[in-house]
Amino acid sequence: MSKHVVIVGGGLSGLAAGVALAPRGIRVTILEQKPALGGRAYSFKDHVTGDTIDNGQHVLIAGYERTMHFLETIGTRGMLRVQRTPSLFFHHPQRSFQEFQLPLLPSPFNLLIGILQCRLFSLADKFRLIRAGLSLRSLSPSHEEHLASQTIEQWLKEVGQSNECVCSFWEPLAVSIMNERIEKASALVFVRALRKAFVGSSRNAALALPSVGLSQLYVDGAKHFITLYGGVIRCNADSEEVLVGASLATGVKLKGGDEIQADAIILAIPPHKLVQILPDQLKKTLSSIANLDSSPIVSIHLWFDEEFMGHEFVGLIGKRIQWLFNKRKINNERGKGVHVSGVISGAYGFVDKTKDELVQIAMDDIREVYRNLRGEPFHAVVVREKAATYSSNPECERLRPENETSIPNLFLAGDWTATGYPATIESAVMSAESASRCLLEYFE
Repeated sequence: MSKHVVIVGGGLSGLAAGVALAPRGIRVTILEQKPALGGRAYSFKDHVTGDTIDNGQHVLIAGYERTMHFLETIGTRGMLRVQRTPSLFFHHPQRSFQEFQLPLLPSPFNLLIGILQCRLFSLADKFRLIRAGLSLRSLSPSHEEHLASQTIEQWLKEVGQSNECVCSFWEPLAVSIMNERIEKASALVFVRALRKAFVGSSRNAALALPSVGLSQLYVDGAKHFITLYGGVIRCNADSEEVLVGASLATGVKLKGGDEIQADAIILAIPPHKLVQILPDQLKKTLSSIANLDSSPIVSIHLWFDEEFMGHEFVGLIGKRIQWLFNKRKINNERGKGVHVSGVISGAYGFVDKTKDELVQIAMDDIREVYRNLRGEPFHAVVVREKAATYSSNPECERLRPENETSIPNLFLAGDWTATGYPATIESAVMSAESASRCLLEYFE
C-alpha cells in the first residue's frame, strides 16, 4: 500500500507540496481550514462589475524558476505573459514617465547599459547605481554574514546611494519585493532576491504578468493535477492537533473530532496557526516562530468610465500608492469602463483606514500623475491583507525555521520558512519542494 501524506494547509505551499508528491505514488490528503483553496493567492468575482479581483497584484519575474516549473506542471504556464525585454515604468514628480529597460545582453553588461540609458537618473546617480549593481555579482560567506545584520537602508548607504537613487529606484523596488519598508527590511534577503533577478540570464528580470486571476493561475490547475493522481482535498477542514505516538507523528485531529491517520505530515499554514496545533515536544523549540512579525498589503480597485492610463503598470515615485496596474490591459478584461488597481505594500499606516479614506488617497495620487483623468470612479473595492507576509527584518530572518523538525516524519512548508528569500510566490514554492524532498528521503 502506498504511503499516506497529510498536508495541512491549502495555500500555495500546500498545493505545491501536493503537486510534488502526488505523481510519486504518494496518497495525498490536503486539509484546508477555509471554504476555498489558495491562501493569500486567491481571486474572486466582483459582484457589481463581474471583473476578477486579486487579493494583490502578484507580478512574477522570469527568474522565478521553481514557480515557472510549478505552473508548467499544472498546465497554466501559458496564462503568464513574459516581457520580451525586461523593463519597468516609473513616474517621477519632476521627470514624468521614464522607462528602465535592460537590453538582452549577458550580465553585467545588460545592467550597465540599462542604467546608462535610463533618463530617470543623473549621470552621477547612474554611476552610483552601477557601483551597487556590480556589488551584487559576488556574495561570499563573510559578505552574507555582514549583510545579515543590516537593513536595506543601511546597505544602500554603505554602497554609496544618494537620496534620489533610493527614492527613485531602490525604495519602489524593495517595497514591492520585500513588502517591508527599507529601514526595517533585511539587506541580505533583498540582495539575494536582486541576484536572482539581475545576475545570470539577461531575461531573469523580465516581468511575467498573469492574464487571469490568481485562483485560475495557481489553484485550479493544482487542484485538478492532485486529484488526477488520486489526491483528496478537503476544505472547511480545521486542523486542531497533530497527533503523535512514540516518536512519530501519526495523524491530524480536526475540530469536530475526526482523526486523519498519516505516515507523514507537512504543515503548510501560517506560523501563528501552526504553533497552536504543534505537539507539546515541538512547542518549546518552535514557539519562537509565533514572534514572526507580519506586514500588510492594501489593494485599491477603481473603475472609471474613460481610459486615462496608457501603460500596463507604473511605479509612482514619491506617492502613497506605490504601483498602479491597468487590469484591462494586463488581463484583457472586457467589462465596462477602465479597471485599475493601486497597491500599497508595507501598508502599516493605511491598512486600518476606511474604504473612503483609501479611495481618496488613491484618487489624489492618480490625479497628480494622470492629469487627463476626468470624473470620479463609478465603483471601488478595497482589499486588505493585514498579515500578507511575514516581516523580513533581520530579527525575523533569524527565526525562520528549516523544513525538518525533531519529529522525523513531520515537516514545515511556507514562504516564512528558511528559504533565504523574501515572502514571494517563488519562496512558497521553493519551501514546498524542499519539504517534499525531505519527506521522500524519510520514506527511503
